[in-house]
Amino acid sequence: MSQISPGTRLRPDQRRAQILEAARRVLLADPHRELTVELVAAEAGVSPALLFHYFGSKKKFQYAVIEEAAAEVMLRTAPDPSLPPDEQLRAGIRAFVRAVLEAPQLYRATLLMSAAGDPGIRALHSDLRQVFSQWVINAVADSGLEVTPVVELACRGWQGYVEQTLLLWIDNPTVSPEALEHLCEQSLDAILTTTSE
Repeated sequence: MSQISPGTRLRPDQRRAQILEAARRVLLADPHRELTVELVAAEAGVSPALLFHYFGSKKKFQYAVIEEAAAEVMLRTAPDPSLPPDEQLRAGIRAFVRAVLEAPQLYRATLLMSAAGDPGIRALHSDLRQVFSQWVINAVADSGLEVTPVVELACRGWQGYVEQTLLLWIDNPTVSPEALEHLCEQSLDAILTTTSE
């Protein structure tokens, strides 16, 4: 997306979109760097005061960035009906892990803010988990496995395992991103095998 000249007069919604696009560029340029108001304001060509004017507070700005990132994750992990059910599932898991690794600090902040009880972030995180869990459950059903209460519980529990695994990797990346993707894929298979015992 082309950058808008700082002097260009924009409607409030356009300016907000410009600032959120600048936040995205900052994240992509250095995924492991903390996303600060100062960094984003400089990238957007605006003052930190103007950023606060459009978002109200640092917390509201963080929420807007996380909300946009969550929407993109849901879009990227949506099932591809042109693929066989098993491959839909694997492709979705890989897409989820890759989306997290593109903005690991943002993902980490989302989980920590949710765990700390921030109501807006907690609701957003809950919605994201619900959408992803339901998609995984539907994909498992399409692959031919009967979705019993045990299978559903296993799928939802697996997502918690993946979240914790990703957090550990973000803090200490001891394996390659490819190995991390493989681990997340294979762990679901391993968990599901226990539901038939």
